[in-house]
Amino acid sequence: MGDNLTRFFHGTVQYPIFPDAPIRYHYLFFMVVGILEKLGLRIDWALNIPSALGLFGVIVLLYLLAKQLFHSVAIGVLTIIFFLFNGSLAFLQFFTLHPLSVNSLSDIIHANAFPAFAPWGPGLVSAFWNLNIFTNQRHLAPAFAIVLLFIYTIIKDKSYTPKQQILRAIPWGIVLGLFPFFHPPALFIVAIFMICYFFLYPRSRIFLITVGVLTLMIALPQFAHIQSEAKITQWYPGYIVHNELLSLSSPFRMIWYMIVFWWQNFGIHSILILIGFFIIPKNARRAIVPILPIFIIPNLFKFAVEASANHKFFNFVIMLGAMISAYVLVSIFQIIRKRKNILLSIPVTFFLSIILLALTLSGIIDFFVVKNDIKGTIADIGANETATWIANNTPPSAIFLNSSYLYHPASIAGRAIFLGWPYFAWSAGYTQNRAPEMDTMYESHDPNLMCPLFEQYHISYITVEDVTNDHDLPHIDLSYFLQTYTPAFITKNKQLAIFTTKELCQNRSKP
Repeated sequence: MGDNLTRFFHGTVQYPIFPDAPIRYHYLFFMVVGILEKLGLRIDWALNIPSALGLFGVIVLLYLLAKQLFHSVAIGVLTIIFFLFNGSLAFLQFFTLHPLSVNSLSDIIHANAFPAFAPWGPGLVSAFWNLNIFTNQRHLAPAFAIVLLFIYTIIKDKSYTPKQQILRAIPWGIVLGLFPFFHPPALFIVAIFMICYFFLYPRSRIFLITVGVLTLMIALPQFAHIQSEAKITQWYPGYIVHNELLSLSSPFRMIWYMIVFWWQNFGIHSILILIGFFIIPKNARRAIVPILPIFIIPNLFKFAVEASANHKFFNFVIMLGAMISAYVLVSIFQIIRKRKNILLSIPVTFFLSIILLALTLSGIIDFFVVKNDIKGTIADIGANETATWIANNTPPSAIFLNSSYLYHPASIAGRAIFLGWPYFAWSAGYTQNRAPEMDTMYESHDPNLMCPLFEQYHISYITVEDVTNDHDLPHIDLSYFLQTYTPAFITKNKQLAIFTTKELCQNRSKP
């Protein structure tokens, strides 16, 4: 990873699994990880420490924000519980797969698959509510932590002079100005809050204007740098159930379908947030009201080639919305406790316990799925003979035509590969289909067909191995390459060879 920084310092930032194309993905977090590794920090620490600090920051700031708005430790703690253990109705699917019995507790503790995983699995409950989203998207929690700190700074703000507001705004403008390279959806969330707070917090207008101007000045060149092959922002009502909505015959059925969708995904939170929004204290309502447009807009538009990428907005909505749910439940409990009526308090307390269980059970099940995830090892440079050879014998800027997608030796050695797992590249905004060209380069055996592609994509090396059982890859004839060309490297078991494209193209006929 650290070696890929060479491209950055030479002025061209590229996606290492889709090189030789302008960068289309926000890379700042992973650049920091690469720098940390380059400085000598072990790669797992370089990745895990920043992301863990980000998640810790989210937890702390959610608590502080809830406590600041509602002046209640209980609401702050309950908000954290709701954040860690999502309130979707995925548990209903779990008990469909594992019917209630004396073994139910054991079924939960040993669960190793998420009961709901739309849009890649059946049902309406999506895959984006469990903690797996933070273990996969390592830059998400740090981005959310910064946004929460910005919100906390404003609502806790006292009366500052215009000069003080400007001085306080400068570092924020610099930090938020880097968000196009760090996390653009989080910047969109900040923008919504800033627009709303401009009207709701008049005393902070100078601060907000200064932050906004500085952010735009720093951010706009970055948006120009991160290019896209396709029109990203599109009218796309329905989020991940867009196609299902289009199949319905009337607007009323569409609206009802969306209500059912969000009921299943937010569970009882959808009721508590809706009711609680009108009964929470005025200052809390003023602070949280921006989640309304943040919820509505991503239900109507998509901002990436993949509609499901909008989940970040809904993750943030439910994070702050959980404060409202916590306020409602704590308020009911406090009212019942003050009345000291046992006949009333026992059933109400039981009812609240059931509600609390329903609001956390899916998250508890998902927690054990994350905990029980399988573990594996990847041989790094030194233990991986192919990666070691690549690291020692090829320049950091080399591009490899790859005979596997995930954990390719060239990737381990810090080199770019022609095409990583296609879904990763596509979801990052690279809509060009490179698979046919990959097939041609491996299968044609004709230098006049494959060599122009090597030149076009600046490919210097190719790896060749037997991938007969992998239908996602081209047909690669290892024996043909070994009999026809001289490899620059071959593994001890002769199962993988590396050839230079110069070797493959030496007998190419001249036009």
